[in-house]
Amino acid sequence: MYSAYARYYDAGQLHFSVLMYTYLADILDQHAPCEQPGRWVDLACGTGTLALMLADDGWDVLGIDAATAMLQEAQRKARRSAGLQRSVRFRRADMRDWQVDTPVDVVSCCFDSLNYLLDLADIEATFRAVHAALRPQGLWLFDMNTPYFLETVWQPVEVEERAGYAHVMRSDFDAERCISWLTLIGFSRRADGLYARFEEQHAERGYSAATVQHALEAVGFSIEACYDCFVLSEPVPESHRWFWVARKAP
Repeated sequence: MYSAYARYYDAGQLHFSVLMYTYLADILDQHAPCEQPGRWVDLACGTGTLALMLADDGWDVLGIDAATAMLQEAQRKARRSAGLQRSVRFRRADMRDWQVDTPVDVVSCCFDSLNYLLDLADIEATFRAVHAALRPQGLWLFDMNTPYFLETVWQPVEVEERAGYAHVMRSDFDAERCISWLTLIGFSRRADGLYARFEEQHAERGYSAATVQHALEAVGFSIEACYDCFVLSEPVPESHRWFWVARKAP
């Protein structure tokens, strides 16, 4: 998962990182952490775009991801701009089991990465790891695709083409488990003009808002907001993505 596709990820998803970066500024205006800028952990950081932009704003950022190929892309981008004054580093780790030496002010997990956890126990383990890493009054910020989106909006077949590259995404929805199973088949042009084929399997599970709320509160978080993602209003039944803001107790 996110191996061969990693080198093509930014060409199709970079705009989402920029949109999330802008939205996070609005979130921080509404829910300022104890110290700003301070220390920030970006879970499932992927190719590091968001982590690098946060570091440019003065945050001391640690990007964590389980996919080696995605972290290689993040490190490559960091090296290309090594002359800039920023504090950012990347680490390979499982979002369900990680630690920091010094508590941080903010932990984020964006781009529906938590939906990739298919068992509630894994969601709970991640929340516990985040809670342990945060300083008192620290913020836990994350988005999740809604069950409505996974069932009704995600198309059965999607095709994307650009110069030298194309992919087909085929998805099937398991209503019993609320899981969308996705197969990504990519084709990339080689130096000889022929195309190499690769295939990856992805799956996302939708969780009810009540389930997420209970898991947060069980760990000890106080929920400050659940927004319709990218705006500062409450979700509606047809919301595609939720954005949660939770705080660790003083």
